Amino acid sequence: MSYSRGSFDLVGHNIIFIPEGYIDHLPPINNIIIKATHTEEQWIEDVTKQIGDWRAKLRSTYIHWSLAINGLHIAAEKYADPEWAKQHRFVVESLRPDDSVIANWDGQTASEAHRKTVPMLTAFGIIDLYANLEEVIFSLYRTYLNYHPNKILEGDDFKELRQLQRQAETDASQRAVWEKAWQERLNRWHRKKLYDGLGKVFKAFCNSAAIKAPSTYEHTTVETWAEFIEIIALLRNALIHGATTVSEELAAVCARPYASTFDFTEGKPLVIHLYHLQGVDLFCEQLLTALNLSLLELVYGSVGKNYYTYGG
Repeated sequence: MSYSRGSFDLVGHNIIFIPEGYIDHLPPINNIIIKATHTEEQWIEDVTKQIGDWRAKLRSTYIHWSLAINGLHIAAEKYADPEWAKQHRFVVESLRPDDSVIANWDGQTASEAHRKTVPMLTAFGIIDLYANLEEVIFSLYRTYLNYHPNKILEGDDFKELRQLQRQAETDASQRAVWEKAWQERLNRWHRKKLYDGLGKVFKAFCNSAAIKAPSTYEHTTVETWAEFIEIIALLRNALIHGATTVSEELAAVCARPYASTFDFTEGKPLVIHLYHLQGVDLFCEQLLTALNLSLLELVYGSVGKNYYTYGG
C-alpha cells in the first residue's frame, strides 16, 4: 500500500479463525479468506488475504476526506457566529518577502470561504479514492500473475525468460536470477498497462483469472463493474485537467444504468458533492465483496444466499 498521499488506516482489519462447520454466533464478517488445499488455489488464498486490508484502506481514505469536509462545516459555523466575529479576524499567512498575511477576513467572509472549499475537497477525495482503487486492482492482478507468469511471457520476445524460468524450476542457483528477471518483466507490464485504462485492466484481470459475478447477482456483471470504473476514471480525468463544466462524454455515461450517484448534466458547472464521493466509496466496498464471493465460488462452487446470512 502507498502512503505517499499521507493516508493511514483508520479502520483496521482483524483475521478471525472459525472452526470448520461452526456458523453460530459469529461476529460481523465482510471477507472470507480461502485456504488453499493445493497449489492451483494458492493465488486465491493470497488475494483473499489482501481484500480485508484493502477494504480498510479504501474505507479509511473515504473517512479522511469526510473528516476534512466535516472540519470545514464546523469551521464555517464557528466563524459565522456573531459573538466570535466581535472579537476576532480570520487571518491566512504564507511565506512572503514582506508581509506574510495574504488574507484578513471578517467572520462571515471566513465562513463563506470555508463552505466554498467543500466541493474542492470532495473532488480531491474522488481523485484519491480512484488512485487507491488503481492500487487495489494492480495489486490483485500482480498477485495472480506471480502464480501464472506465462500469461505475460508469450511470444518470441520472452523466449529467453521462459528458458530461465524452466532452469529455475530445476536449478536452485538460477532462482534468484529468474525472480529478478520476472519482477523486471512484471514492472514493465505494469507501466505499460497504466495506459490501457483501469476498467480494461480490471476486466483483463477477471478474464484471466476466470472471475465472474457471483451466482446470486442478478443485475451486475464484471462488464458493468468495469464500466463504472471507467466512469470514475472519466470524472477523475476531468477534475485533474481542470474542467469547469460537464462534458458531453461525461453526461452521456451518467445516463447509463450503472452510473451510481453520478448525475452530471452536459454544460452544467462541474461541481462535486459529498454524495458523489459516497457513491465511489460504496462501489469500492461492494466491488471487494463481489470479488471475494466470486473467488469463493471459484473454489467451492455456488454458495447461494447462505453467504449473506453469516458472511458478507
